[in-house]
Amino acid sequence: MDKICIKDLTVFAYHGVMKEENVVGQKFLITVQMSLDTSMAGTSDDIDISVNYADVCEKICDYAKNNTFKLIETLAEGIAEFILFEYKKVEAVEVTVKKPWAPVHIPVENVSVNIERKWHDVYLSLGSNMGDKKVHLDNAVKQLEDYNGIKVCKISDYIATAPVGYLDQDDFLNAAIYIKTIYSPMKLLDVIHDIENAEGRIRDIHWGPRTLDIDIIMYDDCVMDTDKLVIPHPEAAVREFVLKPLSSIEPKLIHPVLKKTVSDIYDELCRQGECAKHDYHYDFVSIEDLKISADTKIVYFGNEGAYSQQAMERFFGHGGYISFSKSKFTGVMEAVHNKEADYGVVPIENSSTGGITDIYDHMQDYDIFIVGEQIIKIEHALLSKGDNVDDIRNVYSHIQGIRQCEDFLAAHPMMTPVEVTSTAKGAEIVSKSDDASCAAIASVKAAEVYGLNVLARGINTTDVNSTRFIILSSKKNYIKNASKISISFEVKHESGALFRILSHFSRNGINLEKIESRPIPDRTWEYRFFVDIAGNLAMQNVKNALGGVMAESEGLTILGNY
Repeated sequence: MDKICIKDLTVFAYHGVMKEENVVGQKFLITVQMSLDTSMAGTSDDIDISVNYADVCEKICDYAKNNTFKLIETLAEGIAEFILFEYKKVEAVEVTVKKPWAPVHIPVENVSVNIERKWHDVYLSLGSNMGDKKVHLDNAVKQLEDYNGIKVCKISDYIATAPVGYLDQDDFLNAAIYIKTIYSPMKLLDVIHDIENAEGRIRDIHWGPRTLDIDIIMYDDCVMDTDKLVIPHPEAAVREFVLKPLSSIEPKLIHPVLKKTVSDIYDELCRQGECAKHDYHYDFVSIEDLKISADTKIVYFGNEGAYSQQAMERFFGHGGYISFSKSKFTGVMEAVHNKEADYGVVPIENSSTGGITDIYDHMQDYDIFIVGEQIIKIEHALLSKGDNVDDIRNVYSHIQGIRQCEDFLAAHPMMTPVEVTSTAKGAEIVSKSDDASCAAIASVKAAEVYGLNVLARGINTTDVNSTRFIILSSKKNYIKNASKISISFEVKHESGALFRILSHFSRNGINLEKIESRPIPDRTWEYRFFVDIAGNLAMQNVKNALGGVMAESEGLTILGNY
């Protein structure tokens, strides 16, 4: 860096600890060395693009004469500050103040103080997740600009990110700022705390919600570790909310410890699955609730009296809409897909027998989405026109009903299970038969609908027997407070592929609630996975995770958020 020097500028002024020094005055010798780029001035021979040292000398004299300080340290500090503030081309300044007439009562040539001050390159991280987040960040930038000792040079775009550590809080709005400052790290920390306090910052939960959080990420090439301040910031190389905005404004910035650019560090973090470089974008629309009216059409699986009908009535209420049934799962899906029905209700899994594979196999065939779910406790009964269990020979039911009552059937070996399309269909068949040896495994409600006797109740093998039903729609809607997301994807046929995909959920703090796999037709030993995760499509950590899954998998599909 080039330098302009002013040596031993003589000023008569009134600085000193003793009273007579402030009254009588004495001589001071001031030397200033300013660091700046003089190349343009040198080639153009134009003083206007340099620093006029005559002007500097005059202003140093005025400053020294018109102020009175006890310490020459204070005088030197003031001279350094006004030179850095006044002359924008000056990057650094060295100031020496000599006091040849110092009252030390011992022969001495002079006493002096020498200081060096400069504009430091500093990178800050800003975050807010309370109140009007953007306003808090805007206010922080404005307050930084109000300090003479700070120049705001670059500001990143504001980005939304998921909370880290303490997850029960709103998403953050984050930014990175490049500033130049003459303040020391500790002085800058005090300034930052004042700004945070002005925005109502309360420190009660580690990693908890806050109106404003400002961290010093890097300060020149400084490396320090104290009880109050660590530079570079410990999270600088491991958090997307720091690296993403920082790399957008200064991708070639070198981390002083890792000796890597922030852009390279961010790329490595993304490759490790710690972040998603691009949010997963989707065209689902958030709505307040699923509105129904007298014209709303709802199709359920099975016949009247089916458990699907009970799920429909539990979810939508008893009446106030038009309902009809389809005897096949695909019939329900087709009706919704073709907009013959606004909503469809089908079972998707049972707590004792697992997922209903037909649903998973056909979800990809129709342009339909899950918008809700309803869990029904299943209590199977043996229904017949007859009145004696021992007389029963043929038992009609859906395969799921048969499986869920295996112990009962095993205890009655004279009974032969007969698979039909639904439990209620079995009840209907028995109601139309004159054979008293026929029975159905279905609900007590089905007995009421079809006028059958209940020969035995609670015949399912386990008392803990519930079925989860899903609500289907042709619209890509999700309720505002939805908390579960169903997705499907295909896994690349390579080592560790599934692990890498699932790691995106763990690293973004997302609970994996269920995972199922189904073979892909015509592709030997390849599978499509169906996964339920906790979350809402509006959450940033969900977007991050889905972005990572999309990059690692094939055919990622959002089946619904409900």
